[in-house]
Amino acid sequence: MSLKDYMNDIVEAVVTTAKGMRITARYGVDPREEVTLQYPEERWEIPEGYRGFLHNDIKTCISCSMCVKVCPVDCISLEAVRGADKKMVLASYDINIGRCMFCGLCVEVCPPKSLKHTAGYEMASTTRGELILHFIAEDAAEIKARVARQVAEAAAKAAEAAKIAEAAKAADLSSEAAKAPATDPKVAKEEEKKPE
Repeated sequence: MSLKDYMNDIVEAVVTTAKGMRITARYGVDPREEVTLQYPEERWEIPEGYRGFLHNDIKTCISCSMCVKVCPVDCISLEAVRGADKKMVLASYDINIGRCMFCGLCVEVCPPKSLKHTAGYEMASTTRGELILHFIAEDAAEIKARVARQVAEAAAKAAEAAKIAEAAKAADLSSEAAKAPATDPKVAKEEEKKPE
């Protein structure tokens, strides 16, 4: 390496550093170019389509478990039991935000659109258990027991209604038999054989 190349390298380094410092100085002094945000007091405006924390409206959820099937990291878990009206009843619905990668696949496949991304992004915690969002406050075992009681009551009512219907049918048949004229079986067979 010659002295000329060495001097060219030094000049190039000084010029490049001067350009960088000029840009830094312009952004550092110009008040219109405010970059720092005073975070707790000020917040960024959330853009449209932002994928924040997930929220499930359990009143409109039909317990189809499509979100559970499509989730690539298995962060959604739900338990459902079939109710007395043959519809699924949600017993528990949990989302582990610590595992969620906010891909949005679960939101896209939700048929009633009860699962949505919110604008929330703050959830500092000291334990992993705090990152699990429980959407149903009642215990799953209590819900299952309540639904089982409702199903048993509905089955008992259906059995009772079937007995009443059977008794009514038997009563109709006996009243029709009582109204029919008593005929000799031989005469009835002869009447059937006569050509018209």
